[in-house]
Amino acid sequence: MRSWGVAILVGLAACQQQSKPPTIGFDGAQASGAAAVLAHGERLTHVLGCTGCHGVHLEGTCFTRHEPQYGPLYASNLSVELPAFSDTQIEDVLRKGVHPQRKTVWGMPSEIFQHLSAADMTALIAYLRSIKPVGKKLPPPQFSAQDKKDIAGGLYKPAVTGVRETKDVYPVDAGPQYALGRYIASVTCAECHGSKLEGAPGAKPGQPPNLIVAGGYTRDQFETLITTGIPVGGRKLNPMMSGVAQTRFTHLTPHERDALYAYLKARAEQQR
Repeated sequence: MRSWGVAILVGLAACQQQSKPPTIGFDGAQASGAAAVLAHGERLTHVLGCTGCHGVHLEGTCFTRHEPQYGPLYASNLSVELPAFSDTQIEDVLRKGVHPQRKTVWGMPSEIFQHLSAADMTALIAYLRSIKPVGKKLPPPQFSAQDKKDIAGGLYKPAVTGVRETKDVYPVDAGPQYALGRYIASVTCAECHGSKLEGAPGAKPGQPPNLIVAGGYTRDQFETLITTGIPVGGRKLNPMMSGVAQTRFTHLTPHERDALYAYLKARAEQQR
Protein backbone atom coordinates (compact mmCIF):
# COMPACT_ATOMS: atom_id res chain seq x y z
CA MET A 1 0.00 0.00 0.00
CA ARG A 2 2.83 2.37 0.81
CA SER A 3 4.45 1.89 -2.58
CA TRP A 4 1.14 2.70 -4.28
CA GLY A 5 0.79 5.77 -2.07
CA VAL A 6 4.25 6.99 -3.00
CA ALA A 7 3.54 6.37 -6.69
CA ILE A 8 0.34 8.38 -6.46
CA LEU A 9 2.09 11.25 -4.72
CA VAL A 10 4.86 11.27 -7.31
CA GLY A 11 2.29 11.25 -10.09
CA LEU A 12 0.40 14.14 -8.52
CA ALA A 13 3.63 16.11 -8.13
CA ALA A 14 4.46 15.56 -11.79
CA CYS A 15 1.03 16.77 -12.84
CA GLN A 16 1.43 19.83 -10.65
CA GLN A 17 4.85 20.64 -12.13
CA GLN A 18 3.48 20.37 -15.64
CA SER A 19 0.36 22.39 -14.86
CA LYS A 20 -0.49 25.40 -16.96
CA PRO A 21 0.59 28.70 -15.39
CA PRO A 22 -2.33 30.65 -13.92
CA THR A 23 -3.74 33.67 -15.72
CA ILE A 24 -1.23 36.37 -14.94
CA GLY A 25 0.74 38.98 -16.83
CA PHE A 26 3.61 41.41 -16.79
CA ASP A 27 3.32 44.50 -14.59
CA GLY A 28 0.90 46.84 -16.33
CA ALA A 29 -1.08 44.06 -18.03
CA GLN A 30 -4.27 45.25 -16.38
CA ALA A 31 -3.68 48.87 -17.34
CA SER A 32 -6.77 50.89 -18.14
CA GLY A 33 -6.87 53.74 -20.59
CA ALA A 34 -5.57 53.76 -24.14
CA ALA A 35 -2.28 55.50 -23.33
CA ALA A 36 -1.41 53.04 -20.56
CA VAL A 37 -2.25 50.05 -22.74
CA LEU A 38 -0.06 51.37 -25.58
CA ALA A 39 2.80 52.06 -23.16
CA HIS A 40 2.56 48.51 -21.85
CA GLY A 41 2.50 47.09 -25.36
CA GLU A 42 5.50 49.20 -26.37
CA ARG A 43 7.48 47.88 -23.38
CA LEU A 44 6.62 44.32 -24.35
CA THR A 45 8.11 44.82 -27.82
CA HIS A 46 11.46 45.20 -26.03
CA VAL A 47 11.00 42.55 -23.33
CA LEU A 48 9.83 39.93 -25.84
CA GLY A 49 12.52 40.76 -28.39
CA CYS A 50 10.34 42.15 -31.19
CA THR A 51 12.69 45.09 -31.70
CA GLY A 52 15.69 42.77 -31.58
CA CYS A 53 14.62 40.93 -34.75
CA HIS A 54 12.37 43.43 -36.52
CA GLY A 55 14.40 46.57 -35.83
CA VAL A 56 14.08 49.52 -33.47
CA HIS A 57 11.11 50.90 -35.40
CA LEU A 58 9.85 47.41 -36.35
CA GLU A 59 10.83 48.29 -39.90
CA GLY A 60 12.21 44.84 -40.60
CA THR A 61 15.76 43.54 -40.94
CA CYS A 62 17.80 41.00 -42.86
CA PHE A 63 19.02 38.78 -40.06
CA THR A 64 21.30 36.71 -42.28
CA ARG A 65 23.24 39.68 -43.66
CA HIS A 66 26.41 38.54 -41.89
CA GLU A 67 25.91 34.88 -42.83
CA PRO A 68 25.96 34.68 -46.64
CA GLN A 69 25.50 30.90 -46.60
CA TYR A 70 21.92 31.48 -45.43
CA GLY A 71 18.92 33.10 -47.08
CA PRO A 72 18.60 35.98 -47.45
CA LEU A 73 16.07 35.72 -44.65
CA TYR A 74 14.14 38.72 -43.37
CA ALA A 75 12.25 39.68 -40.27
CA SER A 76 9.14 41.35 -41.71
CA ASN A 77 8.54 45.09 -41.74
CA LEU A 78 5.71 45.06 -39.22
CA SER A 79 4.98 48.74 -39.72
CA VAL A 80 3.77 48.19 -43.29
CA GLU A 81 2.51 44.60 -43.19
CA LEU A 82 0.35 44.49 -40.07
CA PRO A 83 -2.22 47.12 -41.15
CA ALA A 84 -3.50 44.57 -43.70
CA PHE A 85 -4.10 41.94 -40.99
CA SER A 86 -6.98 41.64 -38.54
CA ASP A 87 -6.24 41.42 -34.80
CA THR A 88 -7.04 37.71 -34.97
CA GLN A 89 -4.58 37.19 -37.81
CA ILE A 90 -1.85 39.06 -35.93
CA GLU A 91 -2.48 36.92 -32.87
CA ASP A 92 -2.37 33.78 -35.01
CA VAL A 93 1.06 34.76 -36.33
CA LEU A 94 2.34 35.40 -32.81
CA ARG A 95 0.63 32.65 -30.86
CA LYS A 96 0.23 29.91 -33.49
CA GLY A 97 3.00 30.61 -36.01
CA VAL A 98 0.46 30.79 -38.84
CA HIS A 99 0.80 33.57 -41.44
CA PRO A 100 -2.42 34.68 -43.18
CA GLN A 101 -0.74 34.86 -46.59
CA ARG A 102 2.25 32.53 -46.82
CA LYS A 103 0.98 30.26 -44.01
CA THR A 104 4.37 29.11 -42.72
CA VAL A 105 6.39 31.32 -40.38
CA TRP A 106 10.09 30.79 -39.71
CA GLY A 107 12.15 32.23 -36.87
CA MET A 108 9.14 33.46 -34.87
CA PRO A 109 9.31 32.20 -31.25
CA SER A 110 5.63 31.31 -31.22
CA GLU A 111 6.43 28.37 -28.95
CA ILE A 112 6.79 30.91 -26.14
CA PHE A 113 4.36 33.56 -27.40
CA GLN A 114 1.57 30.96 -27.26
CA HIS A 115 1.79 31.29 -23.47
CA LEU A 116 1.30 35.07 -23.37
CA SER A 117 -1.66 36.14 -21.27
CA ALA A 118 -4.69 37.59 -23.04
CA ALA A 119 -4.07 41.01 -21.47
CA ASP A 120 -0.43 41.10 -22.56
CA MET A 121 -1.34 39.97 -26.08
CA THR A 122 -4.06 42.62 -26.33
CA ALA A 123 -1.66 45.38 -25.30
CA LEU A 124 1.04 44.13 -27.67
CA ILE A 125 -1.33 44.07 -30.65
CA ALA A 126 -2.72 47.50 -29.73
CA TYR A 127 0.78 48.97 -29.82
CA LEU A 128 1.69 47.21 -33.07
CA ARG A 129 -1.45 48.77 -34.55
CA SER A 130 -0.29 52.23 -33.49
CA ILE A 131 3.15 52.34 -35.13
CA LYS A 132 3.63 54.54 -38.19
CA PRO A 133 4.73 52.96 -41.49
CA VAL A 134 8.47 53.10 -42.09
CA GLY A 135 10.34 51.80 -45.13
CA LYS A 136 8.99 49.15 -47.46
CA LYS A 137 7.73 45.59 -47.40
CA LEU A 138 10.54 43.04 -47.32
CA PRO A 139 10.72 39.81 -49.36
CA PRO A 140 9.53 36.47 -47.95
CA PRO A 141 12.17 33.92 -46.86
CA GLN A 142 14.53 32.82 -49.63
CA PHE A 143 16.09 29.55 -48.56
CA SER A 144 19.65 28.78 -49.61
CA ALA A 145 21.04 25.29 -50.13
CA GLN A 146 22.41 25.42 -46.57
CA ASP A 147 19.01 26.44 -45.21
CA LYS A 148 17.34 23.53 -46.96
CA LYS A 149 19.96 21.12 -45.67
CA ASP A 150 19.53 22.34 -42.10
CA ILE A 151 15.73 22.17 -42.36
CA ALA A 152 15.87 18.63 -43.75
CA GLY A 153 18.15 17.68 -40.86
CA GLY A 154 15.69 19.04 -38.29
CA LEU A 155 17.97 21.85 -37.16
CA TYR A 156 15.32 24.45 -37.97
CA LYS A 157 11.56 24.00 -37.80
CA PRO A 158 8.61 26.19 -38.77
CA ALA A 159 7.04 28.08 -35.88
CA VAL A 160 3.84 26.03 -36.00
CA THR A 161 5.87 22.88 -35.26
CA GLY A 162 7.46 24.50 -32.24
CA VAL A 163 4.01 25.47 -30.98
CA ARG A 164 2.72 21.93 -31.38
CA GLU A 165 5.73 20.36 -29.68
CA THR A 166 5.61 22.65 -26.63
CA LYS A 167 1.89 23.26 -26.29
CA ASP A 168 1.59 21.73 -22.83
CA VAL A 169 5.20 22.05 -21.72
CA TYR A 170 5.98 24.56 -18.98
CA PRO A 171 8.71 25.32 -16.47
CA VAL A 172 8.33 23.49 -13.17
CA ASP A 173 5.66 24.88 -10.82
CA ALA A 174 7.39 26.07 -7.64
CA GLY A 175 4.16 27.26 -6.01
CA PRO A 176 1.62 30.08 -6.41
CA GLN A 177 3.89 32.64 -4.75
CA TYR A 178 6.28 32.26 -7.69
CA ALA A 179 3.64 32.45 -10.43
CA LEU A 180 4.77 35.77 -11.89
CA GLY A 181 8.40 34.70 -12.12
CA ARG A 182 7.39 31.41 -13.71
CA TYR A 183 5.28 33.25 -16.27
CA ILE A 184 8.09 35.66 -17.15
CA ALA A 185 10.53 32.77 -17.53
CA SER A 186 8.10 30.87 -19.78
CA VAL A 187 7.72 33.76 -22.24
CA THR A 188 11.31 35.06 -22.21
CA CYS A 189 14.02 32.71 -20.87
CA ALA A 190 12.38 29.66 -22.47
CA GLU A 191 13.18 31.00 -25.94
CA CYS A 192 16.83 29.98 -25.54
CA HIS A 193 16.84 27.74 -22.46
CA GLY A 194 13.92 25.55 -23.52
CA SER A 195 10.32 25.27 -22.35
CA LYS A 196 11.40 23.57 -19.12
CA LEU A 197 14.44 25.85 -18.71
CA GLU A 198 16.68 22.78 -18.86
CA GLY A 199 19.03 24.29 -21.44
CA ALA A 200 20.55 22.70 -24.50
CA PRO A 201 20.98 18.91 -24.21
CA GLY A 202 24.52 18.27 -23.03
CA ALA A 203 25.16 22.01 -23.08
CA LYS A 204 28.76 22.96 -23.85
CA PRO A 205 30.41 26.27 -22.91
CA GLY A 206 28.64 29.07 -24.76
CA GLN A 207 25.37 27.13 -25.10
CA PRO A 208 22.25 27.87 -23.02
CA PRO A 209 22.60 26.02 -19.68
CA ASN A 210 19.96 24.62 -17.37
CA LEU A 211 18.79 27.64 -15.39
CA ILE A 212 19.40 25.75 -12.19
CA VAL A 213 22.64 27.76 -12.34
CA ALA A 214 20.66 30.81 -11.19
CA GLY A 215 20.42 29.16 -7.78
CA GLY A 216 24.08 30.02 -7.22
CA TYR A 217 23.49 33.76 -7.64
CA THR A 218 22.70 36.30 -4.96
CA ARG A 219 20.02 38.83 -5.84
CA ASP A 220 22.64 41.51 -6.51
CA GLN A 221 24.67 39.16 -8.72
CA PHE A 222 21.53 38.23 -10.63
CA GLU A 223 20.71 41.91 -11.15
CA THR A 224 24.13 42.42 -12.75
CA LEU A 225 23.67 39.35 -14.94
CA ILE A 226 20.15 40.19 -16.04
CA THR A 227 20.85 43.85 -16.86
CA THR A 228 24.43 43.78 -18.18
CA GLY A 229 25.04 40.19 -19.22
CA ILE A 230 28.02 39.91 -16.87
CA PRO A 231 27.93 36.69 -14.79
CA VAL A 232 29.60 35.86 -11.50
CA GLY A 233 33.35 36.05 -11.87
CA GLY A 234 33.08 38.38 -14.86
CA ARG A 235 33.61 35.60 -17.38
CA LYS A 236 32.51 36.17 -20.96
CA LEU A 237 29.08 34.84 -21.92
CA ASN A 238 27.63 34.01 -25.30
CA PRO A 239 27.13 37.45 -26.96
CA MET A 240 23.43 36.63 -27.41
CA MET A 241 22.86 36.49 -23.64
CA SER A 242 24.74 39.75 -23.15
CA GLY A 243 22.62 41.37 -25.83
CA VAL A 244 19.37 40.02 -24.42
CA ALA A 245 20.26 41.28 -20.96
CA GLN A 246 21.08 44.78 -22.15
CA THR A 247 18.31 45.26 -24.71
CA ARG A 248 15.46 43.20 -23.32
CA PHE A 249 15.72 42.47 -19.62
CA THR A 250 16.57 46.07 -18.74
CA HIS A 251 12.95 46.75 -19.71
CA LEU A 252 11.66 44.45 -16.99
CA THR A 253 10.47 46.35 -13.93
CA PRO A 254 12.41 45.87 -10.67
CA HIS A 255 9.39 43.96 -9.37
CA GLU A 256 9.50 41.63 -12.38
CA ARG A 257 13.23 41.02 -11.95
CA ASP A 258 12.61 40.26 -8.27
CA ALA A 259 9.90 37.78 -9.24
CA LEU A 260 12.04 36.12 -11.91
CA TYR A 261 14.96 35.70 -9.49
CA ALA A 262 12.72 34.34 -6.75
CA TYR A 263 11.22 31.77 -9.12
CA LEU A 264 14.56 30.63 -10.58
CA LYS A 265 16.00 30.36 -7.05
CA ALA A 266 13.02 28.31 -5.87
CA ARG A 267 13.22 26.11 -8.98
CA ALA A 268 16.90 25.48 -8.35
CA GLU A 269 16.27 24.55 -4.71
CA GLN A 270 13.44 22.23 -5.74
CA GLN A 271 15.66 20.39 -8.21
CA ARG A 272 18.68 19.87 -5.95
